[in-house]
Amino acid sequence: MQRAGGGGRADCEQAGERVGQQSGPHRDVGRAGSRPGGAGSVLEGLDPQQRHAVLAPRGPVCILAGAGTGKTRTITRRIAHLVNTGHVRGDQVLAVTFTARAAGELRMRLAGLGIADAGTGPVQARTFHSAALRNLSYFWPRVYGEEPWQLLDGQFRAVAQAVRRVGLDPSTETIRDVLTEIGWAKSSLLTPDTYAEQALALGRDLPVPAPEVARAFRAYEDLKVSGPVRMLDFDDLLGHMADLVEDVPAIAEEFRDRYRCFVVDEFQDVTPAQQRLLSAWLGRRDDLTVVGDVNQTIYSFAGAEPDFLLGFADRYPGATVVRLESDYRSTPQVVDLANDVIGAGAGRFRSAGLTLTGMRPPGPEPQLNEYADEDSEAEAVAGAVADLVHGGLDPSEIAVLYRVNAQSERIEAALEQAGIGYRLKGGEGFFERPVIRRAMSTIDRMVDGSDEATVQAGARLTDPTEVVAAIRRVLEPIGLTAAEPSGAQARETWNALTALVGLAEEIATAESRPGVLPVVAGLRERAAARHAPDERGVTLASFHAAKGLEWDAVFLIGVHEGSLPISHAINAGPDAIEEERRLLYVGITRAREHLSLSWSRSRRAGGRATRRPSRFLDPVRPAGAPAAPRRSSDSSDKGRCRSCGEKLTGPMHRALGLCPDCAVEVDTGLFERLRDWRKDTAERIGKPAYTVFTNGTLAQIARDRPADTRALGRIGGIGAHKLGEYGDDVLRLIREG
Repeated sequence: MQRAGGGGRADCEQAGERVGQQSGPHRDVGRAGSRPGGAGSVLEGLDPQQRHAVLAPRGPVCILAGAGTGKTRTITRRIAHLVNTGHVRGDQVLAVTFTARAAGELRMRLAGLGIADAGTGPVQARTFHSAALRNLSYFWPRVYGEEPWQLLDGQFRAVAQAVRRVGLDPSTETIRDVLTEIGWAKSSLLTPDTYAEQALALGRDLPVPAPEVARAFRAYEDLKVSGPVRMLDFDDLLGHMADLVEDVPAIAEEFRDRYRCFVVDEFQDVTPAQQRLLSAWLGRRDDLTVVGDVNQTIYSFAGAEPDFLLGFADRYPGATVVRLESDYRSTPQVVDLANDVIGAGAGRFRSAGLTLTGMRPPGPEPQLNEYADEDSEAEAVAGAVADLVHGGLDPSEIAVLYRVNAQSERIEAALEQAGIGYRLKGGEGFFERPVIRRAMSTIDRMVDGSDEATVQAGARLTDPTEVVAAIRRVLEPIGLTAAEPSGAQARETWNALTALVGLAEEIATAESRPGVLPVVAGLRERAAARHAPDERGVTLASFHAAKGLEWDAVFLIGVHEGSLPISHAINAGPDAIEEERRLLYVGITRAREHLSLSWSRSRRAGGRATRRPSRFLDPVRPAGAPAAPRRSSDSSDKGRCRSCGEKLTGPMHRALGLCPDCAVEVDTGLFERLRDWRKDTAERIGKPAYTVFTNGTLAQIARDRPADTRALGRIGGIGAHKLGEYGDDVLRLIREG
């Protein structure tokens, strides 16, 4: 068998190990530390709920573990108890989780418990993919003989080739989005033939039409098997291993004899592909312990299916279900805020969620702060960070979290100005990102004469508005479209370029002699001011990248509508909005003691104050503070004006959530003309009216009366595709009114 040379995946670093084989460098896993003296030492220090989980009999066990409730401590003690009492040998236990870091933490904890006897091997703690690769490497020759196979190294290049083969835009953003969709499809057990229908049904945020993604998916799959060596990508590992266990009885028998007990961490994040493999591993057995928290389900967009956790007791009647709700991480003040935010949610998660109890001594109250603009917000946060550091708190125990990476620039600059070192988790600094480096090179050509057309576009301009418009024009070809695009990667590029233009606008406005040259110089000065990240500095990270981590002090910035929940989630509907609520909950529960949530009324100084704090803060903001504008997903609020509480009548007022007295700025006549046009359009194309535009989108158009394509593109529910398809008709109706 020919194996991949590393495969580019840290999770698969032990791919060469075979089932039952104890290779030298890894044999000490699980042996460090002394063996506990018995059940008493394994149970030492556990609270009643943790003890209940540890002592639960073999069989199906579901541990619902909230943030900070000691889940890793509980599951490692449970494994130790099962081994020490002779229920199972250490080498018959397979514990799986989602990241190499989490798997390493499990191995370290198990090693400290010393549960591997001389006559048995250690407990295996791996990611799903690492476990699948390890066993697939062992079983493959038995089924396929010496047929060579290799783990694909360079998946991006292969997808790029497939994208070009089917004639799609070969931009980096499109390739990455197609790659993401292929990963989601495989996680969801979809093929090129079934992908498009399901993607359309779920309203996936796609860079190109779903059938085109499906064609690229098919071309990619064909490329993998067209050469002399069969190529498998990372996502194929789960499916191929499940195939072997399901289809070859001898392999199923050997595997199930080798592994008798399974533990799955972060079970709310399991995908259909992972559940299929787990079911194949188990067969008819039920010796399974799962751990999860539906309140921390934040990866549905990547294929995570929380129904496997929500439906565990139905799948295994008689299963032991234990709820861990004592939070040992955060102060009661932080815990109470987290409970208030998540408790105001709606839908199926609400009844299944946990309510935490803070077990630490009281601490300071969380801060909710509003600022005039983003620079003021960043400067205030940097000042608060500096106060904590000067007061003796280690900078590595402080984090600033945000929804999208493009939000890091201002806090980077503010921390630099305050002399506070920082490190970025999960990404480069703002000016080090490839798209920003490319944008800066493009802007440079406006003044260095290397591109005559670009020079003519803006080098001689002096009016700040014209300068910014010229910069926008030269950045359009690299992703700064008039409206926010579809596709996660394209949107990330768009957000970064929009932030860069915002900086350019501030510099142009502030200069006494504005022009392209001073603006470019100002941007270069801002980029040059950055020092190398400090490995012991304050952590800057997105909410998603912060999952599983914790700090003494956490600052959550940009907690306003359009950022949290993010705009495309608002357009996607209630389920997407509730996932954004859970994302904020995850951010809050990263804090042990100090917590600050902040937002700004405007993007820049002197800008129009159009932002409102996130709807998720409505339950915790001071009495009398105006609530965020929204359509409530709580059934008790439906049908009533969000401003005065009066009962709503008519589609426009229900869509806006405002009664006639509170919606005086809305052009009612335009709304009705738009509805008539939508009806005719829907009949012409043979689709339901809501697929053209929802009532909410029409109501926003009637309220804002956008004057051009750019303004129309800012309306919620109008993506690039709909802007091109219907934009001219809508603008014509506005002008005629």
